[in-house]
Amino acid sequence: MLFRSVRPTKHRSIWLAMGNSCAKGPPREADEDGEGTEKAGFRDRRLSVSQVPSEKGSPNRRLSVYNEDTEPAAEVLAEIASVAVKSVAGMEPVPGGATRKINQDRALTVYPYMGDTKHGLMGCFDGHGKQGEKASQFVIENLPKILSEQADIQHAPAQALKKAFVEVDKALGKHMDASVSGTTAVCALMRGDTMWVANAGDSRAIVARRGPKGTLVTHDLTQDQKPDTPQEKERIERMGGRVSPAAADGTPARVWHNFRGLAMARSIGDHNAKAVGVIAEPEVTHYTITEEDAMMIMASDGVWEFLSSQDVCDIAASVEGGSHAAICDLIVLKAAERWEEEEGDYRDDITAVVVTFPWLPDGSA
Repeated sequence: MLFRSVRPTKHRSIWLAMGNSCAKGPPREADEDGEGTEKAGFRDRRLSVSQVPSEKGSPNRRLSVYNEDTEPAAEVLAEIASVAVKSVAGMEPVPGGATRKINQDRALTVYPYMGDTKHGLMGCFDGHGKQGEKASQFVIENLPKILSEQADIQHAPAQALKKAFVEVDKALGKHMDASVSGTTAVCALMRGDTMWVANAGDSRAIVARRGPKGTLVTHDLTQDQKPDTPQEKERIERMGGRVSPAAADGTPARVWHNFRGLAMARSIGDHNAKAVGVIAEPEVTHYTITEEDAMMIMASDGVWEFLSSQDVCDIAASVEGGSHAAICDLIVLKAAERWEEEEGDYRDDITAVVVTFPWLPDGSA
């Protein structure tokens, strides 16, 4: 079990439960020719934040300060039985092998939320930039309280979520330098069989619906907010921003500001890009859970980079017995395998949250 009942003013996040350890794959050997420039360029194209190269080259990405042998074990806490979380730190090639980067992903679960056993709050946050892990950490520590304080959270949850995201974004700027660091945020406010899913960025939430012969069929709850999405691009260009299109070589569409390119149109943080139309206000989906719905899956783009929503549903359906913890583990494992196939010694942080339905503990409905 991984979760503990909490009050809205003192919530427990999954990241805090796991520590900064996170799961990891086996060490990988370096390529014989070392870190070639062609591979480095390919890895750079996957970054959420990029910049025009200078004579000094690309900025160094920060690596983990602990090694494979001394990493502390994850802490095990009491849990809500319908929820599982798995997070794997990214990998970076170094001479003689590979090492983990600082994990900038965070996951959050709060239950009961606002002191109500019919309410829960679940989320996945993918930090990026120089202080991305600080941005995502700040959000999981402050969003639950700020959201609970919204006057319209009971009668207009969608508006409350939008206001809370914007308030957290402003508070982040007062807490740290968020000019070129930030985080995606996908978050589900759950109330019995109803949920409101807010999304800013390119993390994603889906529902896996029961299909024929044991299959699961995807239903996307959110849409990735890329800079070249028509609605997003129109706003960015109206604000004077420039959008470079996605390319066949894997380079994502980017909105450019001060020679830096951001691969998403909405985020918490990234305040320099706010001047060119990047916003923190999320899109919110109102959804009623049905008997056909098996689970909700939320994940960072470490999962979605190489796996489609239906791919993830197929992975979930392949787990014998349907254990939510085993499903979560396998999603992350398959995503990590795809990163290794595509990019060798480099991978992004990978985080998944699985919520099986019915999600409320017995006696809470």
